[in-house]
Amino acid sequence: MSLFQREDRRARADRIQEDFRDIGDQGRELGRGLRYDSEDAIEEARARSEAQYARMAKEARRRRQNMRQSTQRSMNEADRYVQDHAWSGIGVAALAGALVGFLVSRR
Repeated sequence: MSLFQREDRRARADRIQEDFRDIGDQGRELGRGLRYDSEDAIEEARARSEAQYARMAKEARRRRQNMRQSTQRSMNEADRYVQDHAWSGIGVAALAGALVGFLVSRR
């Protein structure tokens, strides 16, 4: 084999090794880029979920307050009705008690 052929083979082998090194470097760079992109995506998702949680918590507090006010109004109305119609309330309660007693005694 001639000297030129050996040098030519050696040069090709060196180019192949350099290409492999370049591919490895590009792969590492791509991996770093993906890591940074995924960190950004995770941070963005975290911020969105925190904002959504804050909105949901605010809505839950608002609904709880509305429910509390509605319940308080209903209780006040029921109390006022019972006070205004005390004997009717007693009669209805007695009738309901008698009905339940009748149904239970049939067993």
